[in-house]
Amino acid sequence: MENKKRWPIILALWIVFGVLVAGVAYLSFQNGEDAKLLGKQVITKLAEAQYSSQEISESDMNAFTYMIRQNGRVVAFLLIGIVGTITIHVSCGKCNWFIKTCITAFVLVAIAYLTEKLKIYIPTRHYSYEEMLVSMAAAAAGFILVSAVTLTVRAVKGFFRLMAASHVS
Repeated sequence: MENKKRWPIILALWIVFGVLVAGVAYLSFQNGEDAKLLGKQVITKLAEAQYSSQEISESDMNAFTYMIRQNGRVVAFLLIGIVGTITIHVSCGKCNWFIKTCITAFVLVAIAYLTEKLKIYIPTRHYSYEEMLVSMAAAAAGFILVSAVTLTVRAVKGFFRLMAASHVS
């Protein structure tokens, strides 16, 4: 694809990637009390649906809140891994695969690391090594998913080109 035809796609990918990263950064860098208030209503509604006829204990609510937040973290970083990998690989079309892969891995690890590590500067928030690893693993899963699909498509295209070339000769 020519550069003139690709730039709208590249711009759209960068915007989506930027919005995803900004959303995670916004949620990560809120004051702990503000973050609790932001999600309390949504989590309360989900908990009521989950425990429909039962009384919800404080410990059940805390466990449910933790589960929702961790699943949200995984989904957010999985999307960042998928969109980030596609964005960087499409943007750096002329670079070789190894260079694009190294750039992508560095960017994804940096985002996961910084969104957790910088919490030490926010009142009522704390750094969690385990949560950082969850974020990195989810971003890596998105990266691996896109890479596996890309390599599979390349292998299938190569196979069909090889088959077509063998029928021509």
